[in-house]
Amino acid sequence: MEFITKIASYTPVPAGGAAVANCFCMAVALIYKAVLFETERNTSPPLIGSNLAAVKKEIERLLRDAETLVEEDSEAYLNFVQSRRDGKALQMKQHFSDIIDVSMKVMEKSATAFDWVRQLHPLVSPTLQTHLLVASELLMGSINATVHVVKANLKSIKSEEKKQNYLKRLYDLHRDYHARYRQIIDSFSEDRNVADA
Repeated sequence: MEFITKIASYTPVPAGGAAVANCFCMAVALIYKAVLFETERNTSPPLIGSNLAAVKKEIERLLRDAETLVEEDSEAYLNFVQSRRDGKALQMKQHFSDIIDVSMKVMEKSATAFDWVRQLHPLVSPTLQTHLLVASELLMGSINATVHVVKANLKSIKSEEKKQNYLKRLYDLHRDYHARYRQIIDSFSEDRNVADA
C-alpha cells in the first residue's frame, strides 16, 4: 500500500509512468505465482518438460526487471527535472530520453510476459489459469497506458522525424501486443467452451 499512498500524494512522482510499470509488475507477479503453485502441486508430467526450475528462474528475472522499471521511471523523471532546473541542456535531453525508454521497456518486456502466459496456459491447473487471465488483462492495460504516457512525453520532442520514429515503433508494438492478447484471451475462451460442452 505504500506505493499507492505515494501515487495519491501531492508529489510529481510516482505518477502515470510508475503506475504503468507497477501494473506490469503485478502481471508478472501473478504469472510467477501460477508457476510457484504449479511447482508445489508437483504434477506429472512435469510442467514445460522437466525444466520447471529454469522456468521459475526466468520469470523471477522478469519480475526483478519489472520492479526495477517502477523505480527507474521516477528516477528518470526526477533527473530530468533536476537537469532542467540546473540549465544543463545535454543532460536534460538524455534524462528525457530515459523517461521514454523506461516506458518502451515496459512495452518490450510485455512480449516475454505474454509468451509465458501462452506457454503456461495449457499446463497449469484451471484454478491457476485465472491468475494468467488476470495477468493478461493487466499486461494489456499497462500496454494501452504506456501508449498514452509515451505520446504525452513525445510532445516535447522538437524533431518531427524523431517523434514519428518513436510513434511508429510504439504503434507497431501496440498492434502486435493487442494481437497476442486477443489470441491468449480467445484460447482461454475456447478451453471454457470445450469444458462446458
